[in-house]
Amino acid sequence: MRYRRNETLRYTFEEPLSAGFKLIKVDKNPVNSSMGAGSVIDISPGGMRLATDVHIPTSKTVHLFVATSLAGHDLSFTAEVIWMKPSRGQYHYGLDFIGDHQEEVFQALKKHNQIKDKKTPKE
Repeated sequence: MRYRRNETLRYTFEEPLSAGFKLIKVDKNPVNSSMGAGSVIDISPGGMRLATDVHIPTSKTVHLFVATSLAGHDLSFTAEVIWMKPSRGQYHYGLDFIGDHQEEVFQALKKHNQIKDKKTPKE
């Protein structure tokens, strides 16, 4: 499955969200790596862009477990690494969620925007 950059809802964060991740499968082999640190740059109901200092091989099929929090919602996903691009001394990864997280992501983004709107001064 290709990364869906043109999904109708893709939210880019002004300040990336802190996230933890670990490798759970490389090709068909289960892996139990330690947690690494990263940042969620953008998210959609079908996937996300994760930035990290860790180089993850993209020549193999790699599945990650990713955990983050958005507007009080703890979010966790299993995702497949679809692409990698070096950026400003880090690596950016396009992740495609495994399973349906559409409603979960939508509700968290809705709450995030409500909180953000309350913090924005009205003119």
